[in-house]
Amino acid sequence: MSAVIYSLLLSFGCCNLTLAQETVAEQLVGIWKLEESGFITDGEEVIKDFNACRLSQNFVFKSDGTVDYTYYEGDLDTCYVAAVETYNWELKQDTLVLESRGYWGYYRLTMEKAGGLRLEGIQEQRESTGDAMLDKLLSTVHFDVYRRRSAPVSCENCKVVLELK
Repeated sequence: MSAVIYSLLLSFGCCNLTLAQETVAEQLVGIWKLEESGFITDGEEVIKDFNACRLSQNFVFKSDGTVDYTYYEGDLDTCYVAAVETYNWELKQDTLVLESRGYWGYYRLTMEKAGGLRLEGIQEQRESTGDAMLDKLLSTVHFDVYRRRSAPVSCENCKVVLELK
């Protein structure tokens, strides 16, 4: 294959990857409410039993490369915003990278055809600690599925309480 054709194929492939990432990034901008959360153990997905308050957790991805994450705690009668954190975000192929105050989180991102967004934690290779329970905990892969929303997220079935600080 000639060097010119190889160069064109290489640049075309790179451009498609860049365009694909830009398209996914554009699709990511908006409000995403938690729909389900769970973990994978022994190859099986286990869904966490979250109430409507905990399922009100959400991301607001912005086009300026920041994202606000709102985390709710409590039951239906004691629901409160436990934390609102702002991260910087970027896409590296199929990996969403979140950064805040020097902490980096890496998540495999899948845009589902039905309008969902799946984030699955990417585990680092670890050596055994010698403690079977701790090793299992450290090797557990967590995932979250979010659904796009057109308006701010609240816990519709909750009696939201204010947390005094």
